[in-house]
Amino acid sequence: MEGFTTYPNPITNNTFTITSKSSSKKTITIYNVLGKKVLSSSFSGVKSNVDVSAISSGIYILKVTEDGKTATKKLVIR
Repeated sequence: MEGFTTYPNPITNNTFTITSKSSSKKTITIYNVLGKKVLSSSFSGVKSNVDVSAISSGIYILKVTEDGKTATKKLVIR
């Protein structure tokens, strides 16, 4: 996925931002280390803020799918 970034990481204020060069629809899924889905949402556009205040501190896997392409990233929530 082109130009895909997330910040801040680690997340300290219950929100992180995803940016991408493409404005296509993106599906965001966050999994815990056991592979259980803890959050899922989607957005269109080049930037979105994701609220993770309902998720406990820890290490998670962020999966973003756009136009059939998937990118994964490790997320740390403090």
